Amino acid sequence: MDRDILFLSSNRYGDFPSRKTRFSKYLSENGFRVVYVDSPHTYLAYLKSGFKVENRGKIEQISHNFYVLRSFPIFPFFKKYRVFNKLDEEIYFRSIVSSLKEISFKPLLIFSYLPFFPETIMHFKAKTIYDCVDDHASFGGLVNRQFVNELEKKMVQVSDIVITTGNKFLKDKLRKFGKDPIQIPNGVDYPLFSKWLQIKDTLKIKKQIVYVGAIASWFDIELVKFLLETLPDFEVLLIGFNSVDISQLLKERNIKFLGKLPQDQFAPILWESAVGIIPFKINDLTKNIDPLKIYEYLAAGVPVVSTPVGNVSNLPVYVASTKEDFVEKIKIAVNEDSIEKRIKRTLDAKEYSWEKRSLQILRIVEDLLSGHSQDG
Repeated sequence: MDRDILFLSSNRYGDFPSRKTRFSKYLSENGFRVVYVDSPHTYLAYLKSGFKVENRGKIEQISHNFYVLRSFPIFPFFKKYRVFNKLDEEIYFRSIVSSLKEISFKPLLIFSYLPFFPETIMHFKAKTIYDCVDDHASFGGLVNRQFVNELEKKMVQVSDIVITTGNKFLKDKLRKFGKDPIQIPNGVDYPLFSKWLQIKDTLKIKKQIVYVGAIASWFDIELVKFLLETLPDFEVLLIGFNSVDISQLLKERNIKFLGKLPQDQFAPILWESAVGIIPFKINDLTKNIDPLKIYEYLAAGVPVVSTPVGNVSNLPVYVASTKEDFVEKIKIAVNEDSIEKRIKRTLDAKEYSWEKRSLQILRIVEDLLSGHSQDG
């Protein structure tokens, strides 16, 4: 009999190589048949210029034992009002069930990243793992914080196992909701980012500061502007999807916006950069993060300077609380850096490999389905 796992993701497959895609693909390569369900989009998305979803709601085989159910539309306000949440939960459940019939898929396990539809989880009558990677109530937009927390509390309670990242605040929050979560921090494609070791004897470090990741509401534009003004001899490179106005930054002569690049293209940029930065605002959302980029920076050997967000203080990075301190920490990081220190960062970062993280997930899944318990 097929061992079927349904992955309910908060991202669309192919957007970027996330924790969700890593774990789901790994399970499909190790004895399970997996359907990865794209995060649904709301009808408001069609009001955006050029937005369209090809093959919406269609199930597509990507590789052996791995399928993707493409994004389909639901109504907005499901994170704000109960009536819309109930309506969308019904659409969400029925859309998934209808598509799964095409491949005779009957999930033994639900692996969810969405806290918004706990009733859907109960309808499937399967074992459930909830992997919480963000504080969903702290996102902006059409969100009622109290209502989202109510939904997440129920999600925790209906789940057999709760997992979260290396972030202490998220762990404490989920524990208050009724279960002690297993902590599995984010990881890195170690073979890719550590490739610089093969060219370490010829590596030339440039006077460039690099940021990789989403440029969104949590990105501190004023801090980056201050860096540009106070470190005129350094060039700042921004790599990633942009959803906010950064025109004031692009007026400066020592900045380049490279847009979204695949990992194999920005990894070499990291190798030759003087420092990697995480210039995030301090708020409830960023307090609860476990930044993927920090593991990529470290595996690439780059010194890292960050504002005090998430769990960064538990990692070997320079942490700065003010914009003046941020500049000073960049100077210190650059002055203290050496090829030997870069080699050590990279070798130590092997601990963060996705292979290691995924093996933990596989063991948890196997134990759950075999009836063994997991301790938090």
